[in-house]
Amino acid sequence: MNTSAADRLSAADVSAVLERFGGHDLLATGAVNIISLAAIRDRAGERWPRKRDDVWAYVDRRLAEHLTFQDLAQRVGETDYLIAMTSESGLAAQAVAVKVLEEVLMHFLGVAEPRDLSVRAVTALAGDEVLCAPLDPAAIRSRGAAPAPVAATAAPRPAVDPAEEKRRNPYIFSTAAGLPLRIDFAVETVVALRLGVTAALRIEPTVTDSRTGQVIPTRAFARLSDLDLSIIDQAVLDYAALYLPDITARGRPALVVPMSFRTLGSSKGRQALMACGDSPERLKASLMVELIDLDAGTPAGRLIEVAGLLKTICRGVFARVQPGAANFAALKDARLMGLTLDAGDLGPDPSRVAAQILSFGKLVRGLAPAISVHGLSSEVLLAVAETAGLTHGALRAPPATAQRPAA
Repeated sequence: MNTSAADRLSAADVSAVLERFGGHDLLATGAVNIISLAAIRDRAGERWPRKRDDVWAYVDRRLAEHLTFQDLAQRVGETDYLIAMTSESGLAAQAVAVKVLEEVLMHFLGVAEPRDLSVRAVTALAGDEVLCAPLDPAAIRSRGAAPAPVAATAAPRPAVDPAEEKRRNPYIFSTAAGLPLRIDFAVETVVALRLGVTAALRIEPTVTDSRTGQVIPTRAFARLSDLDLSIIDQAVLDYAALYLPDITARGRPALVVPMSFRTLGSSKGRQALMACGDSPERLKASLMVELIDLDAGTPAGRLIEVAGLLKTICRGVFARVQPGAANFAALKDARLMGLTLDAGDLGPDPSRVAAQILSFGKLVRGLAPAISVHGLSSEVLLAVAETAGLTHGALRAPPATAQRPAA
């Protein structure tokens, strides 16, 4: 990795910022970037000492607008700002850094010239040096900018062996009570709504009663035994494992895997999660867990405990909020990366779904850095989600394969 003299900051300063944030894990996700205001300083010349306080104040206002309450930004030099994000990573985090710098340059210089857009990704701390890789803002914009957020859903997915995917999708088993169930897997593209870039891929399992063809919603999983839930969760992990090898590259979108809180509350369930990746380091850099069966009766202390354990294994923990059945105080105390809403729980009427999304946005505001809704039926509802203050959304996707299960 080539590192120029201009890339060398104080590792002690940056390390102190990251330690305040909770550690250095974000470096592996491409979520830590540095923007430089050197162009403004150079243009100001001898006026810079008198002007810099105004520049810093304006940058702080731009950052407050674009970051969530659990993201972190701090000036680490006269012209450098470190931006560390939990709500975004990879391309999405880089796009935020570019956007902030563009707005600042436009305000003070009247133009954001390509040569002045100095954005670097922090890749490592080595001794007393901060190792950075320069980023290409034009490439970030061309990959991420879109006239409508949904355009990012066309992003290519990791290559998967078709024969192996066929073997995993669909998955059929019988519950302890003899109920035949079928699991069909789809892969949703989660979009950062303000930026129109792909933030993550999400595995979506649909569980169906094979006899009647009736879909069993997640909220009905409470009637299943712990063994049945663990079988479903293992099938989800097996399918997710097909996508993980190509997800683990730096800057690639993370993979979100929905799993039962009851499963992950046991050491056996967490061991199954750890076995999903080819190494602990790659798993922590690339996989996020969505707890799907929390309700108002979930003990707050137990949620905090399990979420804390999962944070040591994977990149982040989300919790799905069941409409009308959430313990919001417990969700806030658990310091989760995000909260999700399944549009499939809101009914088929688009106008009713839109109203509930707007209500959901008000209820959960400030509870987590990322607030997402998935399984949406139309691009219009993505726009509604952004209006509601949600940070991410995903359109409903068909099963990745539609063939009969392999014998």
